[in-house]
Amino acid sequence: MKDVYGASHVARLDIRRNTELNGKRLNSSKLKSGIKVIHGHFSYQKLIDQFDIREETPVITWLREPAERVISNYYYLDKILRKELNEEKKDLNILAKMEKTLLEYAATEANRNRMSKFLEGITPEDFFFIGFTNHYEEDLAVLARLLNWDKYSLIKHNITGQKPDVDASTLEQIKALNEADYDIYNRALKIREERIKTSI
Repeated sequence: MKDVYGASHVARLDIRRNTELNGKRLNSSKLKSGIKVIHGHFSYQKLIDQFDIREETPVITWLREPAERVISNYYYLDKILRKELNEEKKDLNILAKMEKTLLEYAATEANRNRMSKFLEGITPEDFFFIGFTNHYEEDLAVLARLLNWDKYSLIKHNITGQKPDVDASTLEQIKALNEADYDIYNRALKIREERIKTSI
């Protein structure tokens, strides 16, 4: 987005315990003048609670297939923990004591229906645009046309790499644990399908 709008007009927002804008704690409800784009991982409700966002502001999100998101997060976190702890060299056994199976991880409340938690306060129909990570390049090209971008970059983050196959039973159980996310995801898919039909 920086190559479209310029670095000074793009802000990365992180709303957790403290609100951080471009890595610095923010104690104000006002954004710096000139900001045209806010991006990051944050919940919609926290965004509108923190800032005075104009009603006509286009809101965009990218969605990932819910079970795929859980599985990818599990193996990504496992990979990061192993790298950070470097247990073999340190002669530690922390991971074996703390490790959860994929299903145990998926069943934890914090890991269930994360999409619906992040999007609380807004419906799929309210978005200006919803993209899908499994159609990233295609959907980004559509968004670029809608927003009249002349140029943009394709950026991919947090690529976990090869993951073990998940059996059908485990996959179905993960899906059942994320019903609210699938409701949002399927509604958003219908919107995408309608968009494709009208553009033909």
